[in-house]
Amino acid sequence: MEICINGIQKFLSVEASASTIRRAHAVHPITAVQLEWSLWSRDVEEDVIPTCRELGIGIVAYSPLGRGFFSSGTKLLDNLQQDDYRKHLPRFQPENLQQNQTIFDKVNELAVKKGCTPSQLALAWLHHQGNDVCPIPGTTKIENFNQNIGALSVKLTPEE
Repeated sequence: MEICINGIQKFLSVEASASTIRRAHAVHPITAVQLEWSLWSRDVEEDVIPTCRELGIGIVAYSPLGRGFFSSGTKLLDNLQQDDYRKHLPRFQPENLQQNQTIFDKVNELAVKKGCTPSQLALAWLHHQGNDVCPIPGTTKIENFNQNIGALSVKLTPEE
């Protein structure tokens, strides 16, 4: 486990369990926990997110676009370089692509109704999870950055 303490900011940067977060917070107050959270990765909602909220710890959600999956669905694989690490992840393996495409299709359907892109919808969903959540989408292109900013104007109902 790596805990970075720098002045006022303290970050716990690992895939930590709720009990690990509690133990670390008891030693030194944690400001934020960085974890994978997206429409695709929701397992943290059971224990980790409630623990962070109980302790007043902010949530920094990495890979909010499913490692780029919510930008274009399974078409993403067509554009990956041969040495791209995502080619080795289970979610990007051929046996999982049909189910993942089904998820993307549902997200895309709602995005069309909302007048936004699937990426914007995925980011908006995280923004709507609470004021204690800060998604950090990675991008190398200014056009994607601008599109990500557009997610702030997407409004979702609690049901959505």
